[in-house]
Amino acid sequence: MNKLFLILFLSFKMTGQVNKLPVPSKSFVEKVRYEDNFEEKYFSKYLGKKEEHILKRFSDSKEVCAKEYKFKTGIKLKNNSCSEAGLDVEIVFPNYSKSEVIKFVEWFFKTDDNVWNKLKTKYQPKEDEDAGCYLEIKESKGQTVLSYYCGC
Repeated sequence: MNKLFLILFLSFKMTGQVNKLPVPSKSFVEKVRYEDNFEEKYFSKYLGKKEEHILKRFSDSKEVCAKEYKFKTGIKLKNNSCSEAGLDVEIVFPNYSKSEVIKFVEWFFKTDDNVWNKLKTKYQPKEDEDAGCYLEIKESKGQTVLSYYCGC
């Protein structure tokens, strides 16, 4: 009987576990929400950074314009500011629910100028083609991906 319980417990633990994002303090959100790399600052502070890789540099100045970060919980963050028009970001949340990613969006992107679609998979300016941040949430087996573009 103990073996059966152990097997059931471990199989649930391996397949059914959904991670929760730590709730940032209000002062932290206010401090970083308009800064570059606020995502990296949040994940590093609340989850702990594991790795950082340079993906691309500007050819003329050799300044880094694209990086990938990996954090202790398996979250991967890629940001690319190589385009003059804006910033492209992709965050892969392994074993996090869509509702957890929605919380992240609302902590850092909530504005009166943006709205959610009915399925809460897109958060963007009320007027199409307006400057601002366009966010999209996609779910696949075992992960939720947040992609967004901010620019003009």
